[in-house]
Amino acid sequence: MVRALEHILSSMSLETDSVAVSYLQLYLESVQDLLAPEKTNIPIVEDPKTGEVSLPGAAIVEIKDLEHVCQLLQIGETNRHAANTKMNTESSRSHAILIIHLQRSLKIKEETTVSIPSDTEHTLPGDLPLVLKSKLLIVDLAGSERIDKSGSEGHMIEEAKFINLSLSSLGKCINALAENSSHIPTRDSKLTRMLRDSFGGTARTSLVVTIGPSARHHSETSSTVLFGQRAMKVVNTIRLKEEVDYETLYKNVENEVDHLTSEMERQQKLRHREKMQLEKRLKESETFLNDLKMISSVQIENLEKEKHQFEYAVKRLMQELEEKEGRNNVLSEKIVHLETSLNEKKQQQLESFSTTQILAETTKTYEKKMGELLRELEEERSRSASMKGHFNVLEQQLSDARSSAQFQENMARELKRELSKITQTFTSQVHSLEEKISQLVSEKV
Repeated sequence: MVRALEHILSSMSLETDSVAVSYLQLYLESVQDLLAPEKTNIPIVEDPKTGEVSLPGAAIVEIKDLEHVCQLLQIGETNRHAANTKMNTESSRSHAILIIHLQRSLKIKEETTVSIPSDTEHTLPGDLPLVLKSKLLIVDLAGSERIDKSGSEGHMIEEAKFINLSLSSLGKCINALAENSSHIPTRDSKLTRMLRDSFGGTARTSLVVTIGPSARHHSETSSTVLFGQRAMKVVNTIRLKEEVDYETLYKNVENEVDHLTSEMERQQKLRHREKMQLEKRLKESETFLNDLKMISSVQIENLEKEKHQFEYAVKRLMQELEEKEGRNNVLSEKIVHLETSLNEKKQQQLESFSTTQILAETTKTYEKKMGELLRELEEERSRSASMKGHFNVLEQQLSDARSSAQFQENMARELKRELSKITQTFTSQVHSLEEKISQLVSEKV
């Protein structure tokens, strides 16, 4: 066992290879775990398709170095059943089975045609993870014994009975395989059931028999040699066992599923967050749209009102425009009439221009005459003033002369008459001058 594991560990690669061991014993037709003694009566399961035998529940310990192997074997040997007989001081009372599980991972991108060990053969695509599996069973069979020679008593007799029964079943299976029998009685014993895929199939099987040189054990020796001879007739067909590493594939797929699940959850959370944001924005947009609709309706009403007002103002302005156009037409007619009248007046003015010049000259003459008359009037006024002063002097003289004689009264009468004449003459001249002035003014106008 140690040498086999040493050879395996020296030729394995830590990157692609793995080695694990299970150490069991078959005691009283009960499969027990030597590495975990609390595990007893472990079931034996056969794959109906591949015929592979497995022991679910048995401890499988992965090993990395030889020291670890020695420790495990020491634990197993300590837990194995042994007893002292007349034939052997440490006689094994059980069959010990060391199962070495080897597994090698092949490169994923390798193009490999794989034949699964079953009734179907097909080519697997090169993108699947492949694994090369192998199982090495090292079995230490308990020796067959005769009660009269071994001296077994009590419980040891029961142990020897089950040992001989399992060895007898193994011999029957070997005989059936050697004779190419259609029925192999592997189900007669748990030992043959456990070793079913190790002989007469696709496995490589080595059988080591031990004999004693003493003549006392001639019958046991001959029986053992004959058993070896029958076993040599068994023909095995060696076949490499490659299959899809579904465990690795499952782990990869599981990791991918976990990754995709987390990514999907993240995407869902992101989408949920985006959905919430979009809903929030939608609500804000709806609120804004409603407000905008209300404002728009108010603005539309105001615009309608302003439209009506503008229409009314336009109508009014059109009416005013029509009225103004009518007025403009009237004014145009008046303008035409005025232009006609103006042209006529211009003609009249041209005709009366000569008359105006004549009137201007006449006016200058009249003004000159008026100036002369005014000077004459001033002169007459000054004369009148002097006449008044003279008259006052005469009145003074008259008053002085009143006190004189009658002569003086007559003198005064004559003076009065002269004075009245002079006054009448002056008054008539003044009236004539005023009439001339008024006549000149009226002619000038």
